[in-house]
Amino acid sequence: MKAQQQTLDSLKRVIRAASAVDKPIKMAMLARATNESNPRSAHRTAQQALALARQQKNPDALAFCYATAGYIAMQQKHPGKARAWIDSAMLLAQKSKNDVIRSYAWLRKGWLELVNGNNDQSMTALLKGAQLAEQVNSPQAFSQQSLIHHYISSIYAYGSDTAKQRRYAIKCLATAFRSGSPDDIQIGMMTVAHSFFSKFERDVSQRRWLDSSKLAYRNAMDYYERNKAKIYIQTNASVTALNLANIYFKYHPRPYRDSAHVYINSALEIARRTKGHEVIANCYGMLSEYALMARQYNQAEQYLLKGLTELEPISSGADLTRSRLMQGLSRIAEQAGRYDRALAYYKKYQDYYTKVFDAEKLTTIQRMEAEFHASRQQDEIARLQELDKLNRRSFWLYLGIGSAGLLVLGFLLLSYHYKLKAAKRQEQLVEQQMQQAALQLKLHQTEADRLALEKQEAELKISLKEQERERLQAQQELLQDRTQWLERQLIAGVLKIEEKNAILDALRQRTQQTDNQVTARQIDQIVSQNQRLDEQQYELSQMHPDFFNQLQQKAGNSLTKLDLKYCSYILMGLETKEIAMRLGVEPKSIRMAKYRLKQKLGLGKEENLDVFIQSFQKPGRS
Repeated sequence: MKAQQQTLDSLKRVIRAASAVDKPIKMAMLARATNESNPRSAHRTAQQALALARQQKNPDALAFCYATAGYIAMQQKHPGKARAWIDSAMLLAQKSKNDVIRSYAWLRKGWLELVNGNNDQSMTALLKGAQLAEQVNSPQAFSQQSLIHHYISSIYAYGSDTAKQRRYAIKCLATAFRSGSPDDIQIGMMTVAHSFFSKFERDVSQRRWLDSSKLAYRNAMDYYERNKAKIYIQTNASVTALNLANIYFKYHPRPYRDSAHVYINSALEIARRTKGHEVIANCYGMLSEYALMARQYNQAEQYLLKGLTELEPISSGADLTRSRLMQGLSRIAEQAGRYDRALAYYKKYQDYYTKVFDAEKLTTIQRMEAEFHASRQQDEIARLQELDKLNRRSFWLYLGIGSAGLLVLGFLLLSYHYKLKAAKRQEQLVEQQMQQAALQLKLHQTEADRLALEKQEAELKISLKEQERERLQAQQELLQDRTQWLERQLIAGVLKIEEKNAILDALRQRTQQTDNQVTARQIDQIVSQNQRLDEQQYELSQMHPDFFNQLQQKAGNSLTKLDLKYCSYILMGLETKEIAMRLGVEPKSIRMAKYRLKQKLGLGKEENLDVFIQSFQKPGRS
């Protein structure tokens, strides 16, 4: 209990930390969690949550709080309030767009109908709630699905449809695990166990279903023992233990009595804390039956009397249980031959039963009154809805009549407007025709002007063509004159060369007749150089036209005109001294120039510049 109180305290801290919008819903959850251990506090918390939701004018929170307040009111035997509050929750939920809130309202509606025995109405409401919850992926939605499947499974248990009961029991446990709530998981395990037990009771020869139910009940008890500090609704654990004890009592021989006692004691321990008088009475009833089977009448009587003693602090709601215990005491006394005591017990049984009957009658009257008021309320709502529909139809009828009148008036105005517009349009057409005639006249004048301009343009083109022909003829005559001049220059150059060669031959012949060997060698050298010059001039004339472009690309366009001149001499095959003589410089300068050329052309130290330059092809070479 101390650990459970710590869990409730943590939930209270969550409420204090919650936002203003979420606070009413968290308070309603706390009210449901504390209803078993402290009903008065649960009722007070539920009312505070309702007041806060009303103050905030939050319809979603108000629907959730009304549904929770209805659940608590029904648990505390106030069926009238329960139905009124759950109906209010349904009205608010119908206007909500939150599927979790709408699902919760349908869940509580289905639960209320189930408690009142209206299984068909309960099933309809529960299925609607499940359909809404399945559209949301959240722990709260999974928790609501788990509880809905638990109630649907119990409805099929009453109807003896064990296949559907088990299917919904498995759904109950699966969604409980997805919600992560220990309460939901415990209920899911208990529901699965009960579905196995129902299957066995349909055919008691199938003992495997009994074994499966025992195993599932034990798993539920083990889970409870591990997580009881986190579980708010402890009553389910006492019911689980009681069901296990009942299995051993009904379907196992007397040697299994010790196993039954273990679970009876567990059920009693939990039921005493949760004030579960029905569980207490059933536990002592089983203990009494075991004593009767052993013909221990006094022990059997003491068990039932002890049960009555434990029910004394419970002021209300336990009279039916007391009546059953008194009936059991009367039966024990009769079997023991104590007829006077049996009669006394039987009279007390009748007294309690009368109280129970009166209470049930009052509860039935209250329930019927609540259902009557709810029915009247629904009829009133239906009547108001019909009246609203009628008012809407009348409104639309009057609106239609008014609209028709406005349309007729509009048509008349449009007709007058169109006639006026047509007259204006006719005037505009006449004016446009006059403007078009003036434009046609201007167009004819413009066309005449255009033709005159075209004639002038044609004459101008003829004049330009004549001038162009004369210019081309003049250029042709100029080219012919230039060609004749170049031919004369060429003939003169050839004559000069022939004259020069003749003079050189004459000089050579004269030197051969003299004894001056030095002069003869100089003249021979001049003649040889002249011949090489002629050959080199011819070679330069035959040089590859892309020679200089290739050199510039190789040097990255860094070669000067002097550099290109060096390259030309090298290509002609002149030695360093010969180049120096032609340029009138020292051979050392030529070597330095060659070194710079190698650097610009990116040649290595071992590469020969002359070989590299002479490697460029000449026209005609492959």
